Amino acid sequence: MYFSAEIPKDAKVAIVDTDLQGSITDLGEYLTGIDIVPIEELLNNNLASYDLIIVDTPPYLSNKLSELFAISDYVLVPTKAGILDAMAIRATIALLRQSMELKPALKAGIVLNMVLSRTSLNDEVKEILVDYGIPLHEAAISQRVSYTRSPMTNGVFGSDDGRAKEEVISLATEILNQLT
Repeated sequence: MYFSAEIPKDAKVAIVDTDLQGSITDLGEYLTGIDIVPIEELLNNNLASYDLIIVDTPPYLSNKLSELFAISDYVLVPTKAGILDAMAIRATIALLRQSMELKPALKAGIVLNMVLSRTSLNDEVKEILVDYGIPLHEAAISQRVSYTRSPMTNGVFGSDDGRAKEEVISLATEILNQLT
């Protein structure tokens, strides 16, 4: 959701909320210029008119992940900067690697999320993540109140938190560089 605000203003953007929690769908009225579409539209390939489709998946394994990876150009795997969190994404990474073998053009990256600054734990977690063989983004998303408030401010770009904006821009730039 944070990334979608960094897309060019004339781009047609859709977010597909596959998370049963439905938080993106619930926030739909606050996301200006972004369409919230049901997963069936994505799986039936009915979204050709969009320039960018962002799929929000559940934070746990789902029977749809492999299917979603197969129709994706890029998969971003967020994880908190904790040892158990890094270990918890192993099964997702295994599915992703299988999908990348079947679809060599598929790109992916891991991003640290809710990072606490100035702790050696971040380096320990990075060591675990690098071993997964999926690129680890240098950009990270810190633990910031502005991210929690972002649905009410139309993303971090509607807030006055310059550091949060820099984090999102850095991550978006890294992803776009991987795709081009």
